[in-house]
Amino acid sequence: MNSLYIVAVEPNSLQAYRELYDQCIAPDLYSAPWWLDAACGSGGWNAWIHYDTPGAPAMALPYCTQRIRGMSALITPPFTQWVSLIKRTGWEEALPKDLMSCLPVTSIRDLSIKPDALILSGLRTSFTLKYSYIIPAATAVDPKQNRYNEGLKRNIRQAQQDYRLRNSADIEQFLGLCRLSYKAQSLQPPQWLEHVVPAVLRELWPRKSGEITVAESGGNVIAAILTGWDQGTSYYLAGGRIPDDRGASAHALLLDQAIRMAREHGRAFDFEGSMQAGIANFFQSFGAIPSAYWNFRAYRGMGRLWALLK
Repeated sequence: MNSLYIVAVEPNSLQAYRELYDQCIAPDLYSAPWWLDAACGSGGWNAWIHYDTPGAPAMALPYCTQRIRGMSALITPPFTQWVSLIKRTGWEEALPKDLMSCLPVTSIRDLSIKPDALILSGLRTSFTLKYSYIIPAATAVDPKQNRYNEGLKRNIRQAQQDYRLRNSADIEQFLGLCRLSYKAQSLQPPQWLEHVVPAVLRELWPRKSGEITVAESGGNVIAAILTGWDQGTSYYLAGGRIPDDRGASAHALLLDQAIRMAREHGRAFDFEGSMQAGIANFFQSFGAIPSAYWNFRAYRGMGRLWALLK
């Protein structure tokens, strides 16, 4: 994994972003300044700001700023599915020009953005689609409407007899299960796992906006998931399990519980994205439907060579 180094940001942009965020009604979890501080590190993110009049921010888009192999990079924050445009309440005027041309020029750009009509209206930059898998809030309201496939229903019924669920504050145990899951797939955990996940948890817990839930049997923890939420959506942020059938069934039970909790609070449930067919099929077995978001990639100078080798 490449080493990442934080670069300096413009304090005025961050102050304007925070002021605008405080005016938003029901902003997304990933838009919160405290989330961005935790995911990127203090000083590791900046924001494009559009001012209506001098000193009055009307729209903003955050992004993570880093250096990769000595090259400037503008990317989606670690542990973050996408960033989104935040707007002053009632603001629906078109963007002044193509938003991508407003962002700093860097050697590497890899930014995922939640779709927004204002961005699309002036967009002149190509993008690719990525997909998340979501159970809409309208579907989640009535448990009789769940669309779990029959095999999943049987596994969950058996798992309810085999495992006990509880909340946990043991971050190291959770990280250990995450490492096991990466190892089972012959993958290295992302470099940021060890410091970003604990930093995010330290922000989620006091705000009552997230939790670790574990499934255990005979006093042994078999699987665990981390969920977070905003006013409208609960997100499956991360999970880990032991690499056998017990871990798989316990993981399904944990997700079922998280979906039930989202349902009780009238929220949608977002499994977050995966381009791996097996994982996508697993999410869809719960009745989740694909939801597209945008990914903008561009490379300049040595960034092109880095992208080719990577």
